[in-house]
Amino acid sequence: MLMLRPDIQSASNSFCSEVENEYIPPVFCWTKMGTEAGQPLEDILRRKELERRVGGGLFAWGIGNSLGVNPMLAQQEMQRNDVDVLFTPMRSAAKQIDVAPGQVLLWLDCIDEAGKLTRLPSHMVVTSRGSPAKAEGKRSHYALICRGHNDISIAADSGVIDANRVRNFASLSPLGASQVTAVVRYQSNSNAFPEKYYPVTFRAKLHGTGFVRLVSPVALDGKLAILYHQLCKSGTVDEWAEGAINLRLKAEEAMARQIKQNELFDNKLVRRTIIRRTAVMNGVSSQETL
Repeated sequence: MLMLRPDIQSASNSFCSEVENEYIPPVFCWTKMGTEAGQPLEDILRRKELERRVGGGLFAWGIGNSLGVNPMLAQQEMQRNDVDVLFTPMRSAAKQIDVAPGQVLLWLDCIDEAGKLTRLPSHMVVTSRGSPAKAEGKRSHYALICRGHNDISIAADSGVIDANRVRNFASLSPLGASQVTAVVRYQSNSNAFPEKYYPVTFRAKLHGTGFVRLVSPVALDGKLAILYHQLCKSGTVDEWAEGAINLRLKAEEAMARQIKQNELFDNKLVRRTIIRRTAVMNGVSSQETL
């Protein structure tokens, strides 16, 4: 049986006894929030609010799954192409891998709608957990590009979502247990099942294409980790703007060094392979060519 944290349980119970106090649109993007990449939700919201202010309302919200073309189709269907993003807290406790990941990655670039590599705006800082144990590492992540006018670090009574009324946008199937973020349709009320409420703590709108695939990850180790933690402690928009730019510059330098090292390694490997193949063709022992 799924148990809620006490704060979520009490909020859910209070909402269940009331009529929805804010409009839930027929089509929206729903994402559930929680601890991610070793950072508790309240700290994530605080830095995302600074990011939103520096960006004039624009901020990026990292997610772990692809939404495909659903954001674009939803924008086409809704009037004025406005699609709401509704943010709700997770109902269950965070997984240990999210609380203490083996590695934290910073994502520098994204793939735009034309398939071109594009830099994320300098004020946007998107991180995710990584896994240094995996040889190839994590090569892609995703993000919602959002536009909001209200402070997202302060929880507001912004309506409630009845999970039993939510369906996937295209297939109309119920959401799976592992679907943390999805573009959905909100069906008319039904009493077929007990109501399961999620309180909406803040809202935003999808901006532009609304959704991007992130690439170019850099591990936040050593000096980069120090710069990142300093950035997260920013108290003003000026501190955030300056710190985010500095972190990006140092991360790009680290990536350039890594690429150069990989190229040198690859070139040495290619040369050794050519020597070995030539030696074999000439009947020379491969041990003699090492």
